[in-house]
Amino acid sequence: MSDLPDTTSLPTYFGPAAAPLFGVVHLPVNSQVRGGVVMCAPLGKEQADTTRGMKYLGEVLARMGFFVLRFDYACTGESSGSQESPEAAGRWLDSIDIAVSFVRAHTESVSLVGLRAGALLGGQNEDLLQTLDALVLWDPVVKGRPYVRGQTALHNLSVGSVDADDPRVHLVGTSLAQSAADALARMHLTAQTLARGPKAMLCGIRDTDVNGRFATELEAAGAEVFPIGDPTPFVASHTVYFEFPVAVIERIAQWFDTTVGTETHSAVVTSWNDVVLPESPMGLAIRKSIHTLDDGTIVWITEPDSERPSDAPLLVAHSTANDIRTGPARLWAELAELVARRGGRAVRYDRYGVGETSPVDPIDDFSPLHTTESVGQAQAVTEFATVGAPSRVVHAGVCSGSWLAAHIGKRGPQSRVVMVNPLMWRLRATAFDTTKASAIGAGPSVSEVVESTGPDSRLTALQMKLRERFGPLLRAHMPYAVVNLLGVVGVVQAPKILLSALAKRGVTPDLIFSPWDYERFILNRGPRALETLGRRGRRPNVRVCESGDHPAMHWLIRESVVEVCLDALGLAPDGLGTLGGAVDVVGG
Repeated sequence: MSDLPDTTSLPTYFGPAAAPLFGVVHLPVNSQVRGGVVMCAPLGKEQADTTRGMKYLGEVLARMGFFVLRFDYACTGESSGSQESPEAAGRWLDSIDIAVSFVRAHTESVSLVGLRAGALLGGQNEDLLQTLDALVLWDPVVKGRPYVRGQTALHNLSVGSVDADDPRVHLVGTSLAQSAADALARMHLTAQTLARGPKAMLCGIRDTDVNGRFATELEAAGAEVFPIGDPTPFVASHTVYFEFPVAVIERIAQWFDTTVGTETHSAVVTSWNDVVLPESPMGLAIRKSIHTLDDGTIVWITEPDSERPSDAPLLVAHSTANDIRTGPARLWAELAELVARRGGRAVRYDRYGVGETSPVDPIDDFSPLHTTESVGQAQAVTEFATVGAPSRVVHAGVCSGSWLAAHIGKRGPQSRVVMVNPLMWRLRATAFDTTKASAIGAGPSVSEVVESTGPDSRLTALQMKLRERFGPLLRAHMPYAVVNLLGVVGVVQAPKILLSALAKRGVTPDLIFSPWDYERFILNRGPRALETLGRRGRRPNVRVCESGDHPAMHWLIRESVVEVCLDALGLAPDGLGTLGGAVDVVGG
């Protein structure tokens, strides 16, 4: 449980026992509430990107006396169901009904906030709308078809190509069955339907003809329309840093304050932190549980429901940047379930200032990576989850998560480490000196700098030009011994530094690369490090995917991660072969 001076945040499962949903309740610390608000999040990567902003709105509303529920739709995040379920779209709509019923059990007055696709989903059930007191459409998706087409095109452009025979529809940050994508495409919002519902407020509208007509019609029907400017830095940032729309959030909160009554009553919430999912074709019945450590870290553990052997293997998944349980990080939630159904255990957690761990700082919510603090948190989570004597512990992560996996993995002799698209190879938990690094043309990329030190530590245009022109040449011809020496002091990226540290502890890591990341690995003299370690019998396992992206949103990388992690845990079926499109690199 995380606390603000006058609010409480309570993670909990709710809904049907056979298919529970996950949510977080925000309410005043004195439990005196004036009404409830259900918050419907976006889908895919937009859901992940906006989580902290939605959390902040929930905290603001709770300070004003509201009982707020933020939740994961079925088939997303921590809620039950596969993202590729043919019935996923129908289950999203059912989830909203269940969420409203949950809130209504604690307060009669219920309102709804829908952001992006959450507004589209929230506006589908006309009967439900009639029961609400107020409705906020925040940067809404008005028509499902152009949304699906746009997200699909963006996926193919930014994430990677899709096999023509693949029956799924891949949006940015999620993969849907064709039937679910078709159902989403058929959805649309109409001003006429919404006008028959509760008092409404429209926050922002994209500059398109169809959305402009929708805004005009809704305003004519009595809704308040509030322009918000360009929402991209919040809902679809191009970096790991997201801008908080503080003014928009305060405007929404003020609107609720004047729209909903002020009479209060007591609301008592009993959290449900432990659920059991029955046996399935994938394997055993499993137990999922939510834990809050003393430092506020939110942890999810997934394990077999039956009494397990004390030496059951354990997977520890380390978060990447702001990734949590939604969007691309759904990979780890579904892998955790698969691990548990095969007899293992899995633990996941939100880093400080990410997801549900700690209240939101609207001024500077960026959580630096590659720090001593993050290593300490990862170690504390591992110690909490390591009960008994696991036969092996596999630490896995993408990019900065892989750096954490390596740092914690090298501390345990029984550990295995799966590093997906690693960029940072230094051992020291300190920020890069970008000036020195860029001056010799061997520093990190812009994304690495932003990820490591925050949004204000970008390279200058001149430094970027110099590095782009001379960097590859310097790296290619710099003596290997000099590369490693500069890697030790933290000036350049030298894979040998981290890989040798793992080898000395008897840990042979599995490295998974997208094509772009493998090019970076070559540029940083990674093959030479593999050759050196290979002569000592300590060569890492390397797999390069034919397609894919750095954040590991592409299906091919995701499936490679699943395959490699199961094999590392000793839970892969006999004869499990290499995925088509993934190449295991044997030579240096």
